[in-house]
Amino acid sequence: MHVNSSDIEGKEIAPGVVERVLVRPDQSVPPGFSARHYVLTNGGRVVFNEPMTEFQHYIISGCVVGAHGDTAIFMPAGNHNKAQQIQGKSIHGFKHAGEGEARIISLSHKVPRPAFRWAKSRKRNLFQIPSPHAERWGATQIFTEEEHAIMGALRMHGIDVQTHPAGYHHREHRNPEGRLHEVLYFLRGTGEAIADGVTYKVRPGSFCYSGMRRGKRGGVHGIYNPTDDIIEYFVMEITEQDKSWTGRGFVGESLTGGYIFDAGIPEE
Repeated sequence: MHVNSSDIEGKEIAPGVVERVLVRPDQSVPPGFSARHYVLTNGGRVVFNEPMTEFQHYIISGCVVGAHGDTAIFMPAGNHNKAQQIQGKSIHGFKHAGEGEARIISLSHKVPRPAFRWAKSRKRNLFQIPSPHAERWGATQIFTEEEHAIMGALRMHGIDVQTHPAGYHHREHRNPEGRLHEVLYFLRGTGEAIADGVTYKVRPGSFCYSGMRRGKRGGVHGIYNPTDDIIEYFVMEITEQDKSWTGRGFVGESLTGGYIFDAGIPEE
């Protein structure tokens, strides 16, 4: 599926906070994943206190107290507060700061149990990565899959920012890790994106979602930049992070190059 945040009517849920729902938990396949877009102005504050839910936020632009644009924030489903831990909560929020508006995309997923008490929140800016992000051809993992696991994530599975030059074509593919959902959010440039095998025209604010279809893990997706400028987006993967690859049903690769899951049927 594809939506653009600017095409969705926003709802003011608190003074200085406008929310746009990109994907509801009942729309995702399988259910439980949601994506929301927030615009904060004039000191507006948004708070997250949903039980049995973990979050991966990305500050698209602007400033909030303690963070600014191109910053990723992971929040597990629980913390050292005993009352919150029992409920699988990690109450947190963002408060607008600075002159211009702040834009945030918040991805969340329901989890089957609270995170372990040692689970940790983590905040990191794109330009804090030891290997600087290239402006014309970059693929930078802000949080790796292994870091999400160490932080105690049960569903979040790596967040990358990718930049591609003019004419780049990242051909259609399906990832092998038994992913439940994959999302792309476009930050700069225009082009085409494939999500679940459907091609969409994308621009800043475009959100593309791929989920499981017909029992296959992770939809077919790809990127094409036909322009003479760069295209930049972040990609977030969601899987059963609390299970091993074999626990997610991964068996191996077929002789034809497809991935084999559960019943031994190759997924091309």
